Amino acid sequence: MPGATHPAGYGPIVRALDVLAGTRTATTQRTEDGWVAFTGTDEHDRTGDRARGFTVRLTRSARRGTGDASTSALAAMLGDGRSIDGDGLAAMLPPFAVAHRAGPGAPVLVAGDWLGLRQLFWWRGDGIAAVSTSARTLAALGEAELDTTALAIQSVIGWQLGDGTPYRGVAKLPPGCVALLHGGKVTLHRYADQRLTPDGPAPAFRAVVDEMAGLLRDFHAAYLDDHPDTVLQLTGGQDSRLLLSAVPPALRAGMPALTLDRRGGVESRIAKRLSEMCGLKHHVHWLDEQPPPSPRTAHRLAVEAAAALDCMASPLALAPLAVIEAGLDQSHRLSGLGGEIARGFYYLGQPRYATTSPRLVRRLAQWRLFANEGVTPDALEPDFAERARTAALDAVLACFAEYPSDWLRATDEFYLWQRMPRWAGTHSTAAAVERWFVNPMLDRRFLHLALGVSPADKRDSHLTGQLIQRLDSRLAAVPLDSGLVPARLGRRGVASAAAVARVNARKVAGKVRQRLGHRRRAQLGVAEMAGLVVAHWRSAPELLQPLHRTGLVRTTWLDELLTGRRTAEPTTVAFLVNLLVAAETVLPRSRATRR
Repeated sequence: MPGATHPAGYGPIVRALDVLAGTRTATTQRTEDGWVAFTGTDEHDRTGDRARGFTVRLTRSARRGTGDASTSALAAMLGDGRSIDGDGLAAMLPPFAVAHRAGPGAPVLVAGDWLGLRQLFWWRGDGIAAVSTSARTLAALGEAELDTTALAIQSVIGWQLGDGTPYRGVAKLPPGCVALLHGGKVTLHRYADQRLTPDGPAPAFRAVVDEMAGLLRDFHAAYLDDHPDTVLQLTGGQDSRLLLSAVPPALRAGMPALTLDRRGGVESRIAKRLSEMCGLKHHVHWLDEQPPPSPRTAHRLAVEAAAALDCMASPLALAPLAVIEAGLDQSHRLSGLGGEIARGFYYLGQPRYATTSPRLVRRLAQWRLFANEGVTPDALEPDFAERARTAALDAVLACFAEYPSDWLRATDEFYLWQRMPRWAGTHSTAAAVERWFVNPMLDRRFLHLALGVSPADKRDSHLTGQLIQRLDSRLAAVPLDSGLVPARLGRRGVASAAAVARVNARKVAGKVRQRLGHRRRAQLGVAEMAGLVVAHWRSAPELLQPLHRTGLVRTTWLDELLTGRRTAEPTTVAFLVNLLVAAETVLPRSRATRR
């Protein structure tokens, strides 16, 4: 299998396009963009019907509960498609995906994780259908056009919503679904309910804390026993503190820990203190000691990152991390991505006991969703820019119409089922192909408990404060990078409330300044990467010809950028890189986009 690797004890991990069932294009498709399974009409499927069965894992890690899932166990979960083990698949830790065919004549089954974190895509043509890890591959195969509505939403939010992609006719596989390909058709079967928030009263808070703490302890004990070389990604924040607190004390001594920081940064200072307390083998990777790439190299890295993200999240955020990871040991990794749901991170500035309404959705969109990663409107054609904001708001309103009437619970649902799969999931997918990493806070039962707790018990990190205190009171006494102390967050009191109020006031003031100044939030290394990419464009302006052909970017703005008469925010550069790569995928076949 081209590009595949076979670690000991695991089935194949696909890193390149491989055709697994017959189709009229089967003999000619070989790219580096991803994996794809086809099904054609009966005539087209004859070659595929002679193919032997297979089970292909599409992420390096395949973990459930307290053990790794073998290839044979994954095959048993899918069988021949007539009796899919939904409980087994729902227990797999995101991001995860597997493709399986029981044998000759059987359908191809492709399952994603219950949260939809691992990005998978499907497409259906005339008598032919396909599922792939690459939306770009499907767009090229189907000679798709750019989906300007999906791009409009992405230009405002910075990522996609629902099952949207930049390509018309190519859709993301929904959470908790299996795609069945057979006879030139693809059908989707849901194996996990996309609703975790329980009906009725919230469960007893102490019982929830006890069970969540037990889940984390059991997971860490088993995982570190199976993979003793595991590295903990250690920061000054709550999520990595929670993971460290759950590591059994006997397993901490000598455990590798990794921190990314700049000289004088708070992350490394806190991580150093924690490492000394626990006896960790701590390594700090200093970001400001790495030589910057040339503009040409930076542009190449950004384009490669856009392709890896399928043009649906910031390539300028991924590119610097890709450079860093190239120099790091790629052993098993514990990561805390996704802890926001458990700590009520999204409740800041939201009313406590409100009912979901269009007014609250619009306010959330204006102050949070549209404030961080959107494109400068002046960079876009006026009609497209005007349509983009309306399309994004309509899409967000449609999402919230499906969620609970309790406003804070509705925000939990939105961030879990939209931002997590479509923003964090896009980046997690790129990482899950390259290395082994797991996050026990994405366990379905753990998140079920987190969503079951009343918002009042999660707000201001009360739940996570309690969890850290329950797991390790010494670590709970060490301040976070915000200055807040987990042990105090877990207690209700005047001093704790005052400290949280001061931190929240700083956050709100920052949001106000950001909104009034029309500034976007830049992630680590993004601003530097954006500047280098623009410098390369100025030296080779012909590279941007595909942008002109889309009809979405304002020509005069682009000319001013290339001549140095204006600058561009990193979020705008990121969108332009994505649009450039997306356009190069489809415009050679279709020279115009459909409005």
